[in-house]
Amino acid sequence: MSIWLVVLLGVLGGLAGALQSQFLGVMEDRVGTLASTFITYGGGGLAIGLLMVAFGGGQWSSLREVPWWAVTAGLMGLVVVASLGISVNRLGLGAGLTLFTGSTLILAALIDHFGWFARANTLDPRRLAGIALVVFGTWLVVGGTSNV
Repeated sequence: MSIWLVVLLGVLGGLAGALQSQFLGVMEDRVGTLASTFITYGGGGLAIGLLMVAFGGGQWSSLREVPWWAVTAGLMGLVVVASLGISVNRLGLGAGLTLFTGSTLILAALIDHFGWFARANTLDPRRLAGIALVVFGTWLVVGGTSNV
């Protein structure tokens, strides 16, 4: 797969994430966190189920080779969906996604630096400066929010 396709998919994922977050905020406001999370996962589960029927179900026999902690991805997704619904509903889309992205970057940098789940990618001064700028930017964006 070419790097341009990977970048395009990353951009499309980011655009979908912004739309999803806004939609979650609307649903969270009207039906609550649990119902909006259920609707999101139910719709996604139905869609992936249909895709699996149409294109094949995957390599279930290899599931035994997956580390136990990787299987908790779905539970982490519940936290992502619920927290985005709550934060976007109360802070607005920009502030909610900025807070989400800033905290994601900090944890990702620690995971990379210490090589907790894959090879290590040491934090250098340039990456630390970038993270500091994101943290400062997050503070600027979220600190100006008066909707809480």
